[in-house]
Amino acid sequence: LTPRPSRASMACAIVSALATARAPAGMRPRTRCTPRARPIRPPNPVSFGAPRAPSTIVNNRRELPALARAAGGDGDEALDETLDVDAVMKEITDTSQLGQRDEAFFVGQMVLVLLVAFPPFHVDLGDDAKFGDPLFGLATIALAAVLLVQGSKNLGNSLTPFPKPRADNKLKTGGAYAVVRHPMYSGLIFGCFGVALLTGDPTRTLFTMALAALLNAKAAREEDYLSEMHGADVYGKYATEVPRLIPRIDGMKAVVQDFADGFEQKE
Repeated sequence: LTPRPSRASMACAIVSALATARAPAGMRPRTRCTPRARPIRPPNPVSFGAPRAPSTIVNNRRELPALARAAGGDGDEALDETLDVDAVMKEITDTSQLGQRDEAFFVGQMVLVLLVAFPPFHVDLGDDAKFGDPLFGLATIALAAVLLVQGSKNLGNSLTPFPKPRADNKLKTGGAYAVVRHPMYSGLIFGCFGVALLTGDPTRTLFTMALAALLNAKAAREEDYLSEMHGADVYGKYATEVPRLIPRIDGMKAVVQDFADGFEQKE
């Protein structure tokens, strides 16, 4: 036996049939349909701007691109070469080229350094005048030590005390020479100035100013030789990016780090 439908189900069926029959032509009751799945579009590529071109600014780990190498210059692997002390002493004591290497600059430099160390007189500015700062003097001497050590270390066998470079000179643009063109001259100036501040002696400051003027002239003469040896365009590009005697602050951190690493390796 088939069970009889309930009155409620029968009423629902009758109402649905009447609604369909009374609907106008072309109209039918709405039915729900499953919404279409929208296609997933790949995300647009995010652009962070055009890639930066390689920097041409000299720093402690990069040299001027192609410039130093074009002139037979150094690379990072050429830094910190072992200094041949005998060759340097032979260069100093060689009298066959006397007068051809501008030795007068070196003689004047040594005289002024001795005058700073042992001033023959002292200028008295009075009891009320306070000149110098011991702490700042010590800091300046420490900076001078870093420049002197790293400068001689990075220059290697191209080292000479005279303005005229050696015949086998290589253009150095890395290490300390990335922050200042003449780090050893800068070291001498800062060292003498630090001694003047440490002792509070204005006489030493006067001799230091004279030394700075002499070393600036010596550096200019040396750069004339370097431009002739390596090309005016090569050295001119280097000179436009690296100061002569005042170190670039943004590169000194790496120079100090190299200085500290050198002591750690010795230990």
